[in-house]
Amino acid sequence: MTTFCLLHGAWHDGSCWERLNRELRTRGHRTIAPDLPYDDAAAGFDKRARPALQALEGIDDRVVVVGHSMASPYAALVAALTPGSLLVHLCPRLGSFRPPPNAPRMFRPGFPFPTSLPDGTSVWEPERAIAAMYSRLPAEIALELARRLRPLAPADGEYPLPGHPEVETVLIYALDDEIFEPAWERFMARELLGVDAIAIAGGHFPMVEDPAALADLLDRLAREREGGAAG
Repeated sequence: MTTFCLLHGAWHDGSCWERLNRELRTRGHRTIAPDLPYDDAAAGFDKRARPALQALEGIDDRVVVVGHSMASPYAALVAALTPGSLLVHLCPRLGSFRPPPNAPRMFRPGFPFPTSLPDGTSVWEPERAIAAMYSRLPAEIALELARRLRPLAPADGEYPLPGHPEVETVLIYALDDEIFEPAWERFMARELLGVDAIAIAGGHFPMVEDPAALADLLDRLAREREGGAAG
C-alpha cells in the first residue's frame, strides 16, 4: 500500500481532494489531505508544511507527496524530510525561479488575479473565482469550491526550492490549464527540475475534473516505482 500525502494549493483546503481520495482508496491506497495554514500571515514556509509532516508521523508505507499548484514547494519540503518518498508536482507554480528572457510566459493571457488587500493578502469573490478557475467544472461543484476559498496571506520567509537532488520527482501538467501555460510547465520541468513533464487532458483541477484518470496515473507511478525499487 502507498500513502498519498495530498497538499492543496493557494486559497483552497484539503477538501478539494475528496473525489481523488475516494478513487485512490478504491485502488488500495491510503490518503491524507491536511489543511495548510496559508491564511496565517505569521506562518513561515516551515510552519505551513508542518500539518503534512505531522500527518505522516508513524506511517511506514511508501509515500507519494503530491503538491498542487502553489503547494509544490511545500510538497518538495515534505518529500525531502520523508525518506524514500516520491514527489509529484501537479499543475505547479514552481517557486520564485527567474527564467531567461526567452522563456515561455507563465500565466495564461487575461487570467484575472484575485483582489489584493493592503497587507498583501489575496481574496477571491466567489463569482469571480468560478469564472476564472472553475469554468470546466459542473456548476454545483464550482460553487462548492468557491464557497470554501480562504484568504492567502504572504508567507514569512524565503520561498523553498521546488526540488531536491535526492528526491525522485515527477511533474504533471494539464493541457488546458486555466492559470499556467503548458509551455511554461514543460520549461520548468526541464530547466529547474531536470525531468520530462507528463501531460494530461483537462484543466487546473484534475483531482476534481477527472479524479479517476488522475488516480489511475498516480497509481501507475506508485506501482512503477515500487517495481523499480523491488528490482
